[in-house]
Amino acid sequence: RLFVELAVAIAAAIAFSAFLALSLSPMLASKILKPAEGGGWLARRVDRGMDALKDSYSRSLDMMLGRRIAVIGVAALIGLVGLGAFAMFKILPSELVPQEDRGRVQVRVAGPEGAGFDYTRRIMMGLEPILAEYKANGEADSYLISAPGFGGGSYNSGNGVLILADWSKRERTADEIAKELNGKLRGQTDAQVNASTPGAFQRGGGGGGTGVEMIVTGSEYEPIYQWLQPILAAAQENPGLSRPRLNYEPNAPRLLVDVDPERAAGLGVSSQEIGRTLETMFGSRRVTTYIKGGQEYDVLLQTERDNRRSVGDLEALYVRTGGGSLVPLSSVVETQTSGDTPDRRRLDRQRAISLQADLNDGYTITDAVEFLRAEAAKQPQGAVAIQWGGAARDQQEAGGAVAFAFGMALLLVFLVLAAQFESWITPAVIMLTVPLAAAGGLFGLLMAGSSLNLYSQIGLIILIGVAAKNGILIVEFANQLRDQGRSIREAIIESSALRLRPIIMTSIATAFGALPLVLWHGAGAGSRQTIGVVIFFGAIFSTVLTLFVVPVIYGVLARFTKSPEYTARKIEEWEAQEVSPNGPAPAPAE
Repeated sequence: RLFVELAVAIAAAIAFSAFLALSLSPMLASKILKPAEGGGWLARRVDRGMDALKDSYSRSLDMMLGRRIAVIGVAALIGLVGLGAFAMFKILPSELVPQEDRGRVQVRVAGPEGAGFDYTRRIMMGLEPILAEYKANGEADSYLISAPGFGGGSYNSGNGVLILADWSKRERTADEIAKELNGKLRGQTDAQVNASTPGAFQRGGGGGGTGVEMIVTGSEYEPIYQWLQPILAAAQENPGLSRPRLNYEPNAPRLLVDVDPERAAGLGVSSQEIGRTLETMFGSRRVTTYIKGGQEYDVLLQTERDNRRSVGDLEALYVRTGGGSLVPLSSVVETQTSGDTPDRRRLDRQRAISLQADLNDGYTITDAVEFLRAEAAKQPQGAVAIQWGGAARDQQEAGGAVAFAFGMALLLVFLVLAAQFESWITPAVIMLTVPLAAAGGLFGLLMAGSSLNLYSQIGLIILIGVAAKNGILIVEFANQLRDQGRSIREAIIESSALRLRPIIMTSIATAFGALPLVLWHGAGAGSRQTIGVVIFFGAIFSTVLTLFVVPVIYGVLARFTKSPEYTARKIEEWEAQEVSPNGPAPAPAE
């Protein structure tokens, strides 16, 4: 969805810009602009500087064009830049989205299986004074605690939310506060307590921030559970992972009630009667409703809490026989206490157990996935299958979509340029600027300490058009000069020198237009800064290299292609020969 919105926004902006440039701008220029008489001191200094730069640039191109060493040097430069871009692509950490300060810190509490509401409430009440400290020092506006957890959690779960003050009113980020909060909660041994910041794409619920989830499927739960134990142990030793856990824990106390069919049949007690009695006394049964104040309320039938606390309470229950008499429930059933899991998950009709973990600072989803894959490779293969959930799955899907979008953008730009220039060589020269711009964007990410994520990849897609623009300005004018009869060398030197100023001006406008994104702080700063860094460094890097790479490569390859107006010129020359058959033969066009 992000790519659709991006494409629509860019296409609409370019369409309006082209319309205004061809219609409104000339009219305004004719009415507002006046001939300059000498200009101010700043304009004179800029003009002198640009003239000196243009002269130096022209002399440099004159020395480079036609020299084999220059061609080899430019080819080596392109190769080195490509290798550097590949190395930076491997070095940069990869994640779905950059870390964002969303002004919230979430605390999750998970008590032991079988813990009741009173147990969890006691833990949450101990958490409240810790959260209140941040409200007292002004870093938080409010806080909220809940037991059970949000979204219909079990009685052994709880959630806390710390609503932070505005970004301008606090010095620390949400990640820094969450890290400090985890340090304060480390001594909590009665339950697993973890503080985290919400992920950028998180929607509702009480889940935490960005984490990794490995889903293992198989035919039975117990083999999957045993297969995951070594991986869970390794994850617990990994300092980059926080709170690794399985969503299958067969240690929740369960009471199994087995009906003795022979004894029940002999006494005339049906299984339905036994089940109804257990449901009513130990569970709850809605018997009717009543209306009060315009609201309808359920009437639930259930025994008192003190009479349903232990297995021995079953001995006090009686069931009715077919003859109407009452017999003890214990005379027709057998009980057994065992451990079980409260959740039994399936995925694609297969039994599934998930290994989940939160990520500590400096540890990305890619790092976590590679670590878990390496640990899984050490285990016996064939009996289970591995899938990825949550942010790991989203990152894989988004990465594939970005790669497809980037490839399609390159192909479409190349085909459009090939149609416009009526050549395959000319657009190939122009497209050499794209890897140069991408290398600059990756270098900017490396210097800024950022990562390869969805937003940085969007910035790289934007750079395709930004980088191709410089090459188009040079090559298009060089082709026009060739149509006028200039040699390739003369055309490329003159076009590069005359297009130097507009290239520098448009590149500076592009780079400094992205500068506010780089300097942005506050809500959404992570994503904005990532896009801004890629565009800023990519535009500057590609401009500097394009001024030398495109002229040299064009000077080498242009001899293998004709100018766009070559065919039209030949037709005109042939027509002229037919009119003046005794005239001199026309000179061949380059």
